[in-house]
Amino acid sequence: MRASLNARLAGCKKGMVLIVITSNVVSSVFASRECGLLLGDAREVLRTLADDSVDCTVTSPPYYSGRRHVGDTVLEIGSEKTVEEYVEALASVGKELYRVTRPTGSYWLNLDDKCERKEWLGIPWRVAFAMREIGWKIRSEVIWHKPTHVRNAAKDRLTPAHELLFYFVKSKDAYYDMDAIRRPSSPPIWGKNGVVKTRRGSVPTDVWTLQIEDSTSPENPYAAFPEALVELPIRATCPRGGTVLDPFVGSGTTAVVALRLGRKAIGIDASADCLEFTKKRILEVRGQPATPRQTPFNHAVKVSHGCMR
Repeated sequence: MRASLNARLAGCKKGMVLIVITSNVVSSVFASRECGLLLGDAREVLRTLADDSVDCTVTSPPYYSGRRHVGDTVLEIGSEKTVEEYVEALASVGKELYRVTRPTGSYWLNLDDKCERKEWLGIPWRVAFAMREIGWKIRSEVIWHKPTHVRNAAKDRLTPAHELLFYFVKSKDAYYDMDAIRRPSSPPIWGKNGVVKTRRGSVPTDVWTLQIEDSTSPENPYAAFPEALVELPIRATCPRGGTVLDPFVGSGTTAVVALRLGRKAIGIDASADCLEFTKKRILEVRGQPATPRQTPFNHAVKVSHGCMR
């Protein structure tokens, strides 16, 4: 199941198209010119990626549970004993993301809170402030409203029906294509002298109402967030042909949407099963049949920072 978790990455370098990885990388589950899927702990795998090589990161890390899963041999993010340790773990990921992100790049982080002993822990904003300490700038806080999602209804507090999505940037000059995400404009109107005027369309607000995508297919047992939650950030903050990263790729929604929108994708996950499912989805998007294993990226010269320890 997870025998490859401790496998060493042989090395990598920044290629003209995407991160190029040597052919003997056992942690590479899938590789092509447009997409790469890497198996391992995000904190370790990210260290193998080149500086300033990613345009946009969109991710949703594991929720804080405060307990380890039965059979785990590696302390995964989300299983920390305290919320402080959880925040520290996500900060370590954020630090590596800051390094691999281009100066004009962005980082979209979806987080949920947890209630313990009748008190919310404030996890999303704890993490957001930790990212500020690293150097990330909070550009927007998006409320993801889940209209029909009822979770853990309590007798003495309101029913939670939202999560937060933070939009971080490295600099004030971060890439942002507002026209790519404008809502459709109203029909053209006739102006003076018969000139047709077309309105540009409205800008989305920071409250997004999107239904959670619960899978009803036995082939997809993994939780997936809505494609629309990923599509807007990618359209707005990653140029066409740019690279989108998800260090907790899970069922592959970020990678699939990125490829569909004409971007490249890098996905990382600690679960081999999740990556195999993601690979299947990617091959379906590309119109190719799934095979047991794909050919790795082209050969590359090893670099000093390209090994897991």
